Amino acid sequence: MSETTSPEPGVATWQFLTGLADPNIADTGSRPKITVVRRGETETLIRLAFLEGQAMTEHTAAHPIVVLGQAGTIDFTVDGATSELVPGTAICVEKRVPHELHARTDATATLIVVHGR
Repeated sequence: MSETTSPEPGVATWQFLTGLADPNIADTGSRPKITVVRRGETETLIRLAFLEGQAMTEHTAAHPIVVLGQAGTIDFTVDGATSELVPGTAICVEKRVPHELHARTDATATLIVVHGR
């Protein structure tokens, strides 16, 4: 899923990530398949792979988040407004703000949790 290269052995200075748009091919019930792609010092990247109709009910995050559309269509609701998360779009949400996601089609999104140091 990723490849890391560094000029110094044992010290990663960058990471190339792949598979961010991979679909959910597992039986995950009513929730999407959630895969941690990378845990860094300042951020965590997570792939959210939905089957049509799957949802993440209203919840909050302890840190600011950015959610990027990778494939399909997800209705993303925050502060009473629903936005269509599709490839090429992103939604930024501050910490502790209630939000929810509902997949209108099979869909994948990348969640970036910005937790700082």
